[in-house]
Amino acid sequence: MIRYFIKIKVLKLLALVWISSASFTVWAQSETEKDGLLKRLTIQDRVPEGLLAGRSVVLYDETVSISELTEIQKGFQATGIDALAYFVVDNMLAGADPQKAFADYLISRNISFLILAERNVTNYTLTFFRFNNKASLADENTAAWRQTGSILKEVLQSIYRLALSSQKRLNFLINDFPETDLRFSFFSGRRNENYTGQVRTLRVAIPRLGGESDAMLEQVFKDNLPVKYELVDAELSEAELMRKGFGMVLRYTHTRGRLAKEILGYDISQVATSIASVAMVNGEAQLKTIPAEETVYKFYFKHLEYGNYFLGNKWDADPDWKQALINHITLMKQDLKL
Repeated sequence: MIRYFIKIKVLKLLALVWISSASFTVWAQSETEKDGLLKRLTIQDRVPEGLLAGRSVVLYDETVSISELTEIQKGFQATGIDALAYFVVDNMLAGADPQKAFADYLISRNISFLILAERNVTNYTLTFFRFNNKASLADENTAAWRQTGSILKEVLQSIYRLALSSQKRLNFLINDFPETDLRFSFFSGRRNENYTGQVRTLRVAIPRLGGESDAMLEQVFKDNLPVKYELVDAELSEAELMRKGFGMVLRYTHTRGRLAKEILGYDISQVATSIASVAMVNGEAQLKTIPAEETVYKFYFKHLEYGNYFLGNKWDADPDWKQALINHITLMKQDLKL
């Protein structure tokens, strides 16, 4: 009987530990930039005004196949939705620099609408909203229209019926196939796989992460890198930062490791299923293997006037932003002997 009660208590304790661990895991998962964008949208029943008159660009998940993108484009063509180009969403929303370059491209092409094309195990989802002409792509509470269903053809038929019943079609010269191979540079300056001693002499802007993370962010710098820095509003443009007297800015990419390396100009031809990263553990550099498809943070410093960016001489990304930042600035401190 005593053994029975002990066994029950042990099982209850194990269950409590499992629940706590699961809860922590869910809490610890970092929000993706796409999640943040979706949170800013307010879904409404109304088709965005002017959708059949303006230009659009599609941001799609890599889970959506080329054949499905072709089907989407055919459906848009029949409806009168002028989707000029298709881009992988994780590439365009991977950080401040990619988003700024993407927004500049959209403005140069006179794009009015963005369309998110998503696919999961059970459903296809297409979300339409107006581009705000800023790097954020959408303001808080931006009105959006969404159609979801398990069969792509039926989703496209619903879009066709609802759009054409609510507004006049003015778009007619629409591409037959999705343009998915368009390329543009995310950076205007020179790429450097080293550190820069300019952090010693120039004021460094550290964009806020928001919430409790800001205190952690400042503490990491206090503890690890003796340079002149200041936390700044993440929405400030680089021109505004320069006017405030800053010479350098801290940037990062936040996406799957393979894509992060590609965005930052690394040779990914040799990238396999995992990527070796240098991690600082108790002040010592150790190799850490991270799956290539796992979402990571990779920090770097950028010169504001010339756009040159300094990645460091080691790949130091990590799934946890704080660890990734400690890796990068500690290795920089050692290399520059700060």
